[in-house]
Formats: sequence, C-alpha cells, structure tokens
Amino acid sequence: MLSLMARLATHREPVLRFLRAAVAADVVHLEHLLGAGVPRWDADACLRLMRAAREITQDGTWDPEPRTAYQALVDAARPGIRHLERLDHADRPQERVLAGDVGGLSDAELLALLLRTGVGDEGVLEFAQRLLNDQGGWLGLARLTPTELTTIHGIGAARAAELAAVVEISRRLHAGALRERPALTTAETVAALVSPVMTALPHEEFWCLPLDTRCRLIGLPRVVGRGDVRGTDASPRAFFQLALRADAVSAIAVHNHPTGDPDPSPADRAVTRALVAAGRTVGVPLQDHVIIGDGGRFISLRRNEPELFG
Repeated sequence: MLSLMARLATHREPVLRFLRAAVAADVVHLEHLLGAGVPRWDADACLRLMRAAREITQDGTWDPEPRTAYQALVDAARPGIRHLERLDHADRPQERVLAGDVGGLSDAELLALLLRTGVGDEGVLEFAQRLLNDQGGWLGLARLTPTELTTIHGIGAARAAELAAVVEISRRLHAGALRERPALTTAETVAALVSPVMTALPHEEFWCLPLDTRCRLIGLPRVVGRGDVRGTDASPRAFFQLALRADAVSAIAVHNHPTGDPDPSPADRAVTRALVAAGRTVGVPLQDHVIIGDGGRFISLRRNEPELFG
C-alpha cells in the first residue's frame, strides 16, 4: 500500500497538490515543492512518510514503481478537468461566451477566462479548479486581499489586481441594485438582496434596513457595527438612530455569520428582543431580524421564533 493513501483520505487536496509537484520531478527536493506552491508543513509530512516507506530515498530520488502509481492517482483525481488545448474549438470557454453560453460555464471555466494561462505543466483549467478548491470557491477568493492573492503560487501582482477588480465590480453592481429601492416584504427578498455582499465578508456585520410605507428600502443598508452582536454597537439606540435619520416607518435588522451557519445564538435573540421593544417606543417597528449564512442559507427570526416579536 502506498504510504500516502491514509493521508490522502483525510487531506485530499493538500496531498494531491504535493503529488502533482512531486511526480513531476525526478528528484524531489523541498525547495522544488515550496516553489510549486506546496506549504512546508504538507511537504514535510508527506516526504517523511514516503522516505519511511522507501518510496523515495533520503536525497529525494524516486523508486519508479510508487512514482508510477502516484502519477496514476493524480491523473484519476482530475477526470473532469480538461486541458484547454485538448478541447474542441467550439467547447473552449471564450468561444462559448461569444456564442451566448456564458451562463453555462462552470466556475473553473469562468476563472480560467480571467487567468488566461496556467502555471508550469498545469493547464489553465486545472489551475483555476485548484484555486477554487484550495480557497473554498468564489467566496474564499473574494475574501482575499490583493496582497494575500499574490502569495498564491501562480498569482502575481497583475492577476491579483485583476481578480480584486472583478470582485469590486461585482460589489458595485450589487450596490447599484440596492439603490433601486426594492420592496422587502419577505425574508427571501431580504436574503437575496444582502447575501451577495454579506456572505463575502470575513467578519460579522450588523445592518439596519430602513423601510418606507410600502416596505421599500430607503437608500442603502446602514452598517450599525462590525465584529459580532456582543462586540459591536448593536444597541437599539445606534440602530434606531440610523432608521430615524432615514425617515423610516419600519426597519429590518440583518447580520451575517461568517461561519456559514445561520442558526441564532442567545445573543442574537437578546438583541432582537431589545430592538423590538425599542422600536415600539420610538414608533418604528422592527419587521424582522434576518441572519445570513452561506450557500443561500438564512434564518428569519420573525418566522422561526415569532414569540420574540410578541
């Protein structure tokens, strides 16, 4: 049995990344692996196991049999990732976009259009898929700063700037939609409006959505505080100051859970009760408190726990 099989079962992507770099070299050196973007702790752990199993010598020379077996594993792990040059002309991402099929492109194909070229022997589609896998998809990439992007093997300053610009364009398009004063009559419409921005935040934010008499958003969402509901200024005073300044007749509270799990905490419930009571006092009722998670998940406290609004 190959020495890395057990580790592959529990650390699939890191081990595959190590193997892609290792099988490409006749002599496996730590410097080569680090230069290929393999984190040092992954390289050290895998090299230690392989040396103990004598799959490579102490100086990094391969035993041909395990090298062949590992190459087969690497090839089998990416059956859906195709080299761009092997695709028919009409099936390539750029041609599909020009033919009106941009909505049919996978995430990796869209990212490949931005990257344009791969890294070393890794084709651009493979490179794009690896980035998405390693960073947790588009959301993970969107949360990285340009400086953090440049630390990824194969992403230089130019690519980092282009990816950051795409993220910013997306945010500005969403901000433009907010200015159209959408009607927020259900938790679904609230989640659809704020999720594209909130799910990309690496920290928790607490927002006030001031509404007019027709439940339309007045202007843009107001940020009440950043951190978490216990560590930010999520007090009724701060929340309703923003609502009253917007001449709101009612308001919705929204905050995100960066963990991705939208289930409310005891602090979330306590804040909701305080906002409901304060809203009655100032004549601006709280319509709902919506918690945003990842993957389209959200919780409406009015719907799930109506007793908080009683």
